Amino acid sequence: MAAPTSFMGRIRVRGPVRRRAVLVAMLVAFGSACGSDSPAEGLPSPPPSEAVADKDAGSGGTPSDMDVTAGGEALTDAADVSPRTAEALAADASPAEEPAAEGEGSSGGPPEDPDFGDPATGEAPAWMAAVRFVSQNILHGAGCPAGSDSCRVTDRVALFMAQLAEAGCPELVSIQEANERIVGLVAGEAGTCGYEVVWDDDPGLDREVVLTTLDVIGSQRRLLADRFRSTYLVRVASPIGVIDFVTTHLASGDDRACNPELCPPPCDPGGSLRTCQARQVVEFAAEVAVDGAVTVVGGDLNDTAGSPPLLAFRRAGFADSHLASGHKECDPQSGAGCTAGREDESLADLTDPSSRQNSRIDYLLYSVATGRGCLVGEGTGLFNAEPASGELAFPSDHTGVALRLVCDEVHLLDRVDRTALELPEKPAEPVPADSQPVDASTAGAIAAAFETYLDGSISDVELRIDQVEDFDRMREAARETFERVGDSGAAARGRVDSISRTSSTTARVIYSILLNDQVIFDGRLGEAVLIDGRWFVSKATFCDLLALSPGAEMPGVC
Repeated sequence: MAAPTSFMGRIRVRGPVRRRAVLVAMLVAFGSACGSDSPAEGLPSPPPSEAVADKDAGSGGTPSDMDVTAGGEALTDAADVSPRTAEALAADASPAEEPAAEGEGSSGGPPEDPDFGDPATGEAPAWMAAVRFVSQNILHGAGCPAGSDSCRVTDRVALFMAQLAEAGCPELVSIQEANERIVGLVAGEAGTCGYEVVWDDDPGLDREVVLTTLDVIGSQRRLLADRFRSTYLVRVASPIGVIDFVTTHLASGDDRACNPELCPPPCDPGGSLRTCQARQVVEFAAEVAVDGAVTVVGGDLNDTAGSPPLLAFRRAGFADSHLASGHKECDPQSGAGCTAGREDESLADLTDPSSRQNSRIDYLLYSVATGRGCLVGEGTGLFNAEPASGELAFPSDHTGVALRLVCDEVHLLDRVDRTALELPEKPAEPVPADSQPVDASTAGAIAAAFETYLDGSISDVELRIDQVEDFDRMREAARETFERVGDSGAAARGRVDSISRTSSTTARVIYSILLNDQVIFDGRLGEAVLIDGRWFVSKATFCDLLALSPGAEMPGVC
């Protein structure tokens, strides 16, 4: 795609550990906005070529307890399933030669063959094409000091966009922790590479946006369990055919336990929220997949390679491009191969060239349709691990990750009606069968209780606490949380989106939490209870909100 004549990139609008603790305080006892990062689903399995590897290749290994599928066969030794690099396949595919006679000076290397590219440089064979991906958690900076411009987010975005240009403008880029302001900053720099900014005007603070130079077919966002995180899928036509690029930011370090209401199918109600969200991403990708497509998941998955969330992706046929390319696993001592760990509430580590990461939680995972020939090419691994020259050493507390995927060339749009590749409509939100409308007076009373309790600008703490159903130790827990908040929560407020009656004394409440009028939690499910003629925020809702707050003392009855 040619670069536009103006400097501004095009925006296509489609469709309608400390840092977390600080935001929890700002959200006044009902949870975090960003999260301090710490450490049978229906998609096709990787092709057989991905299941061949030299055990001595030094890939760093994959957790041996993972059940991995490759070519339809279950494998238990992960050392045997690392996908091939472009160089390795090119070398193997070259015609065999008789060993050189003694004295003929054979180098022992693979023979040159233009049909399979140059194994020495990793260039793709003539009948293949490559697409480059980058994924970056940009750090929205909501937990940064006031007056710091969200830890210099304007300069940090400019640095990241310059790094993309210096890297030759990778064709697909996903950014996590994006929001309306960050998207505007990105758009202002996108013209250098001719990027289209694919964005849906989502009002959330912590969302995903995609940049691409490829032909966009469609995009769709889905909210994940707990309705704080989301996943954004962008479908493009590329030289390797249709690509579904899925980006997400899963639940952060203080991962919550599931329950049937919080974690609906396909999730295990006895599992964790982060694993549930991973399964939802896998299901979404499988639900909309088209024959022959390549699916790439890029994002901050907030967990390590051997964890249950990553296992959910592996079982669905996704390969970890970092390990597939031969890179070793993150070394926490040296920081080699790591993507997260820098301090995220100030500029201290972002301006220190010697600051190190200590965990790998950012990924580019890929799955290709059976029968497709795809390889991991040169340039796969960490994206911007080396410090930049200048005052800002790094654009984020996270290190970006990159993937160069080399596949058989497919000009799909030459043969397939474009309309057949459009994404299906987003499913409508289910309407509970037991819901009944409420009269205006009841709705007003319930909304007043929720909005008063969630309004951080109200200095009368007892007035806010009085909106909650009383039970043992509730008031003490609420006071302690409000005291920790102080004035920092004044910008938080609640918004009631809908109310429906579920019984003579209970009502279902859908509400959102905002910070500086920007949505932090969208469409949360709560409950109101009628006691002695007055409506209160229910005990269950209070406990649900308090559970999101690190360090909050949970009443024993919660």
